[in-house]
Amino acid sequence: MANVNPSSFQSTLDRKLRTELLADKDVKWALQRVDKVTTGLGFTARRRLLANSLRLTRSMAPAVAEALADCKEMLGYDKPVEVFVKPDPMINASAVHNPSGHPLIVLSSRLIEVFTEAELRFVMGHELGHLTFEHFAIPMPVTAIAEDAAGVIVPRHTALKLYLWCRAAEVSADRAGLLCGKDPDAAASGFFKLASGLASGFVKPDLEAYSRQVDSLVSAPSARAKPRDDDDTLDCFSTHPFSPLRVRAVVAFSKSKTYRALVGHAEGGEGLSDEEVDSIIERDFREMDASYLEEQSPHAELLRRALFLGGLLVAHAHEGVSERELQALAALLGSEHVGVLPSIDAARRELTDVAARVREKAPTSERARLLQHLTLVAAADGNVAEEEFMELQGLAAALSVPVSLVDETLRGAAHPLD
Repeated sequence: MANVNPSSFQSTLDRKLRTELLADKDVKWALQRVDKVTTGLGFTARRRLLANSLRLTRSMAPAVAEALADCKEMLGYDKPVEVFVKPDPMINASAVHNPSGHPLIVLSSRLIEVFTEAELRFVMGHELGHLTFEHFAIPMPVTAIAEDAAGVIVPRHTALKLYLWCRAAEVSADRAGLLCGKDPDAAASGFFKLASGLASGFVKPDLEAYSRQVDSLVSAPSARAKPRDDDDTLDCFSTHPFSPLRVRAVVAFSKSKTYRALVGHAEGGEGLSDEEVDSIIERDFREMDASYLEEQSPHAELLRRALFLGGLLVAHAHEGVSERELQALAALLGSEHVGVLPSIDAARRELTDVAARVREKAPTSERARLLQHLTLVAAADGNVAEEEFMELQGLAAALSVPVSLVDETLRGAAHPLD
């Protein structure tokens, strides 16, 4: 089918936030700093891939080449793209912006082995979607943490908006993948394999059931006690922080009038309106907003205190509290909350009481966000040591949230536009 205008299916939130961020004076200054630091890195990334990965040609991988060609035609993307496969036991894919040459799409060897042709088209379309929408115009997470002589350039509220935009950008890229694959079931199985690592037939992917994990993530304990129609869901698939939100967004888009029209299934004019789809996405994304960092209330202050105390323990776990870790904590909480530091023993004693109150008063979604922010503090110096990870495990238990959130947050922070 002929190519479509990408603006016709771009997430409204993606478009709105991107426009606001590119006009923000702090973001503009951060982008200038980032450009100076990252000049030449695209060339370095390609050189590393040429040395350690396999550049695919049409003769080597005709299915991959055909999938890429079809996706480029669908999205109207006419620039050359190189595709590499790297040896990796994990299922993953990424697009790499290369200012000095052609953009790159990198697929893991595990993905090539276990993805069907339809699933591959969804993944290729997703990565090409990032390139089509020029999401790399705001490189993340470096823009949010860029510094000059005065410290971090982007203020806290703008940094939070940058991460919200990253999630909205994923929605646009997922829609591109769905349009390229034209197969919601393939999108379901692709998401399922990416999230679970499973490729056997023992577990059947179900896009609708998987998307309902959002309810488990955002509901309070009292709501989760209510009988549901999916109570046979395996415990090991509960409370995944990001993928279910994206899946529900894909489900909504697959039922929209816009999607049906673009793939030639518009008979009868049935489907959700763009406004209805946007409302579903924005409602789900609001559940991930870090509002407790800005609100003035006893409940928000309790969560901020938990973040402060937990952040100190995590930062101290390996070679003491570093300056970058303190800066990360101050960027999240505001410098007024990071004054005289208590002793580590005192912080640990107080956190025992604070964590108990958080478990009692805060819903799962807020406790999950709290652990995610603690993980970002641990990763502030570019590395999460074994001692820090062990501390995070203890904090996850104290907050009654899965420690798998730590791994997911580290992946999301390191590769927000994969």
